Amino acid sequence: MNEEDLNEALHDVIVRSTPPPSMDPAQALEQARRARKRRTAVWAAAAVVPLVVGVTAGPALVANLTGDRSVGQMVAGGPGATPSESPSASTPPPVSTVAPSTAPKSRKTGDPWPEGQVDRTATTGPRADRAVTLMNDLTSALPPGFTSPDLKYPEGGPMRRPQSQYASNDGEPDYWEYMASIPVQKDNRVGKVLVQSTTPNGKPATDPCALAKKFWGGTGTCSVVIVNGKKVGVLTTKSGGDYDQWAAYRYDDGTVVYLAQAKKNDRTGKPALTQPVFTARQLAELAISPKFKISS
Repeated sequence: MNEEDLNEALHDVIVRSTPPPSMDPAQALEQARRARKRRTAVWAAAAVVPLVVGVTAGPALVANLTGDRSVGQMVAGGPGATPSESPSASTPPPVSTVAPSTAPKSRKTGDPWPEGQVDRTATTGPRADRAVTLMNDLTSALPPGFTSPDLKYPEGGPMRRPQSQYASNDGEPDYWEYMASIPVQKDNRVGKVLVQSTTPNGKPATDPCALAKKFWGGTGTCSVVIVNGKKVGVLTTKSGGDYDQWAAYRYDDGTVVYLAQAKKNDRTGKPALTQPVFTARQLAELAISPKFKISS
């Protein structure tokens, strides 16, 4: 049935209320045939009209139920809410006077790596650049007589190595570790030094020696060295570790810096240094140097 048939059927309803046609037999027979045809069309239209009405009335019914309220307002009002209990569309939401939280974001299982990284390590961008700067600053801090040549491991990898990595585990606030390790040579002997700067990680402060013992699970004898009124933990390890000695310092904002040294550098094929690169006090002084503090 098309629109023309429907209009014709509706028109037939109107015709029924008009005066009866003339009694001309031919005209009466034609009128009867048309009336029967129209009645058939009316019944078909009657089946279609409720569907059309239902489709067109649905949005209107929803509009009447929701008015100008948003879905969020309907949920907040609940099924038993009266108009006075739901906020008006023209009334702006109240402005919160509570200061926003400055607590760092915490990592959750399944979170993507930050800043478009494919894993924990940042290989490009500002964070990678900070690690390179850290490496260059460590090189410039070497005492006279020591150098840091561009040596390679047997497999071809460089011994001068900067690294920037996202260090947070699940449930921890976001924080980063910046590290630089360099070979240190004197004559034909090679050792190594390392600096690591960790941004504030939300963990509580601890005494200097307890902090020092957290570095790579180190064990040994620790002493507190005071430099410009600041307490630095300096730990001297037993034999067999990757590093012989290191200093540890935690800033008031939570940034932690480690400076480590070893007379031996594995896999170089060269003998170990005959003396440490730095004295214990020099390590402590470097640990509190502003150039090694990276807080973001």
